[in-house]
Amino acid sequence: MKSQGQHWCSSSDKNCKVSFREKLLIIDSNLGVQDVENLKFLCIGLVPNKKLEKSSSASDVFEHLLAEDLLSEDDPFFLAELLYIIRQKKLLQHLNYTKEEVERLLPTRQRVSLFRNLLYELSEGIDSENLKDMIFLLKDSLPKTEMTSLSFLAFLEKQGKIDEDNLTCLEDLCTTVVPKLLRNIEKYKREKAVQIVTPPVDKEAESYQGEEELVSQTDVKTFLEALPEGVFVFLNEGDRGNSPDDL
Repeated sequence: MKSQGQHWCSSSDKNCKVSFREKLLIIDSNLGVQDVENLKFLCIGLVPNKKLEKSSSASDVFEHLLAEDLLSEDDPFFLAELLYIIRQKKLLQHLNYTKEEVERLLPTRQRVSLFRNLLYELSEGIDSENLKDMIFLLKDSLPKTEMTSLSFLAFLEKQGKIDEDNLTCLEDLCTTVVPKLLRNIEKYKREKAVQIVTPPVDKEAESYQGEEELVSQTDVKTFLEALPEGVFVFLNEGDRGNSPDDL
């Protein structure tokens, strides 16, 4: 009999873990350089930037996700979400997900923020000519290095020119260069406005309420009715001096 705290370590368990890592390796082998950059970008805010900057492959990113408890064999959904966003839906099968299942779960399990999703969508809509024009407009404030649309947006964010509550710079650029992308920004604003934030539960109050419900008002009334006439019980400040008929 297995004692408390003891864990059996069988060869089948090891094979299971290796199998999951093999699946990750298969996914890695099907992703290109730009896919890796996309993954790194989508993980900003969830994985430390220094770790992301040093990642040169998808497997590096996966290793960080495992270390940050964002990915596990029991719950690979975050990786499924990432693959879905970067349009690598065929690879979902290696995580035992379908496109439809991911779409169904996203409303409640989404981890990539609305803002990061917006920037990724915008990057896909900015072609090389659009990017050239945007860089020209901001030439004085940009480094003299080659940029992709994604690295351009990442730089604006890093410099504090844009954030989830400040899209003025983006709106100005899109208005001048790619007006159709303003629809994405408006969509983001609507989604952000209706995003439901669940208030934290007051555990102490919840516990107290649970204790109160152990004895119902009906039970109290029955108890009081059984008392001899003229006998009063003080339940609390609110019930002081109440007779059964008052309950």
